[in-house]
Amino acid sequence: MLGRLRPRSVVLACIATAVVHLFSLSRQLGPDEGGFDMVARFWNHGGGYLYGPSWVDRPPGLIAVFALARLLGPYGVRLVATAVAVVLVAAVAWGANVIGGRTSARWAAWTAFGLASSVFLQAQRLNGELLAAALVALSLGALLHALRAAATDRQAAWFGVAAGVAATGAVLVKQNFVDGFVFAAVLCGLGLATAHNRLTYRPVRVVAAAGGLLVGASVVAATAMVWAQAHGGVGAMLFAMFGFRGRALSVIAHWSLAAPSKRLGHLVELGAVSGVLLLLAHLAFRNRRRLRGPEPLPWALAVTAAVEVAGVLGGANFWVHYLIALIPTVALGAGLAVHARMPGWGVTRVLVAAVVALTVLTSPAAALRAAATPDTAYTTGTWVGTSAVPADTVVVTYSHANVVAATGLRPGYPYAWSLPTRTLDPRLHLLTSDLDARLVGAAPNGRVAAPTWVVQWDAPDTWGLDPHGHVQSALQGHYHLVAMLCGHAVWLHRGLDRTLAPLPGPTACGPENE
Repeated sequence: MLGRLRPRSVVLACIATAVVHLFSLSRQLGPDEGGFDMVARFWNHGGGYLYGPSWVDRPPGLIAVFALARLLGPYGVRLVATAVAVVLVAAVAWGANVIGGRTSARWAAWTAFGLASSVFLQAQRLNGELLAAALVALSLGALLHALRAAATDRQAAWFGVAAGVAATGAVLVKQNFVDGFVFAAVLCGLGLATAHNRLTYRPVRVVAAAGGLLVGASVVAATAMVWAQAHGGVGAMLFAMFGFRGRALSVIAHWSLAAPSKRLGHLVELGAVSGVLLLLAHLAFRNRRRLRGPEPLPWALAVTAAVEVAGVLGGANFWVHYLIALIPTVALGAGLAVHARMPGWGVTRVLVAAVVALTVLTSPAAALRAAATPDTAYTTGTWVGTSAVPADTVVVTYSHANVVAATGLRPGYPYAWSLPTRTLDPRLHLLTSDLDARLVGAAPNGRVAAPTWVVQWDAPDTWGLDPHGHVQSALQGHYHLVAMLCGHAVWLHRGLDRTLAPLPGPTACGPENE
């Protein structure tokens, strides 16, 4: 990608991205990335769900990336996060270079560095947003090359194929990332809308690129369906990706909105501090007059950014890392807005420089501080894993899937996140029946009948899940308390003996991951 571009500043931005991310190289994973790592570990071990013994509302592409990360060893997740962030920076520069030349490429690359390495956006972690954002950036860059830089129509078609593969790949790692398709539809549609636009966006070239995009998208989508058919069916995959969300929104709406409202305020605050929302607001305001006409690129960027904002808000969970979705369009827009002929170009440069400086000053320091701070989830999980035998299974109620990941044990209950539990097992009938089961170990149908270990992370009546105390009754009837670890009760199934590891001291228990 950088072979034809190769400005020194873009290369330095990529190197800086790798260096800052490597400060966060750790086995102590966040709740989501630890959970996805756990799902990937066992997704081919059988168990009756889309991902073997686990169920999660994410597409298979995301779990496949985590499975690949596991091949790189204990630090594989963060190593892949580093590589993905570098790809995001390079892809944004690649796309900006087509329209604005090397100046735009440099500024776009450093904008992407500042945001894709920002600790305020939790960009040091590997998650669906970071992966999908990199694929979106690749899709946007490939389409721009197809329409504006390809030497022949055949080359445009191949760039279109690449754009389609990347755009569909983004959906298959985070289902709401339809950005590549939105950008293509607006750019190609407006490119053909007027005679003036058709001078730049030649109809034959647009048709070749759009056709290639559809071919690339179809191949990837068909591959995903073939995989799904062998792992529970296409319907199961579509429910995990899309159908679940409607039911989950109903659950969120019928519960207290205090926590989501607090997270929304936190998201806006950190979005402003990181610079991504300030840059977005500045670019939108300064370029608003460009939307008075049918010029394709401003409209494509504006509509795509609007879709990204809708995706951030639409899930009603408002986690701060959702803002990573804005990086491709904000960085590309910033790169194109730094030329002296653009409105507010000086302010754009100042904002980008401020974002870069803030990331350089804060992200490495935060990473070093995190490395020196004990992690409650990791401490708890590793203690259980050290005390267990390989055939054991574990349940953590009702959240913090990274605790399960740290144990290294097979999950004994399919829902390792709170929202799937609240949505798909709201009365905890499945959890209670599993705890009440007498068989310990793998049942003939591949399901685990009774978990070996239970870690009570959340109180039994959290979210009103167990108002009648059935889970606690099952624990007291079939398990015995073996430890209070970092403030959390750890239970072992009755009749089983395990050599318990020494309990960690109080200094090993850090703040809980939020």
